[in-house]
Amino acid sequence: MNLYRFILNCVVLLFWMHRKVTGQSSRDAWNRLRGGTPFEPEERNSISFHDGTRPFPSNQLPIIDLEENPNPLYDPKAEDLDYRRLRRLLGRDFDRDYMSTVRPLEHVLHRNGTLDFKIRKGRPKGRRPYFVKYFGRPVYTGENQKSIRLKIKREDRKKVQKYLWSYTHCPVFHTWKDLGIRFWPRWIREGQCYRGRSCSIPPGMYCQQSDSTRITLLRWYCRGPEVGTNCSWIKVQYPILTECACSCS
Repeated sequence: MNLYRFILNCVVLLFWMHRKVTGQSSRDAWNRLRGGTPFEPEERNSISFHDGTRPFPSNQLPIIDLEENPNPLYDPKAEDLDYRRLRRLLGRDFDRDYMSTVRPLEHVLHRNGTLDFKIRKGRPKGRRPYFVKYFGRPVYTGENQKSIRLKIKREDRKKVQKYLWSYTHCPVFHTWKDLGIRFWPRWIREGQCYRGRSCSIPPGMYCQQSDSTRITLLRWYCRGPEVGTNCSWIKVQYPILTECACSCS
């Protein structure tokens, strides 16, 4: 009887150890498929969200410069740069507001860029922010309490509203960038947010990107086994920042 119990306990112990090893191996295999090393629960906070082998898009605009191979064999030849042919390939995706085939005059006159700060009737052009719209209205501090009112003239209140609107406004800083001969059109108009000072009262918030768009360009791409072989123009998407807003970093 004791021998029977001993054998039964050994079988249960072996079965339990087999399940533990199998579960550990399965978890390690899953971690390897995810592209990372096996992790324990206390290590999860140190692993980034994008931990696989595939590239992932960045939320930071403008994007960093592309590191090109300096070998001129990867460059398109003169016959590959025919304007009419490339214009037909790009079709309706050609946007004169964000791209140019030659160096734009704006880049010649303002090499360091231009600030898109449009003023209309003494305040920034665009939709009025909500906090500016409701500025000067009564503030209720609680039940059975008198509201706090800003006792100033209507004209003076509008002046303060325009000042707050202008102070917290985040214009877009535009610069023309040359992408090189392997892109067509090679000149694009990028946007970035001005971060020279805080845009909030009290200070602490800064201008951050709030909206963007994507333009379509042609990219000279070589896929042959030898250098500079089997090359053609392909369409690629390029993100452009179009709007900034005052927000937390």
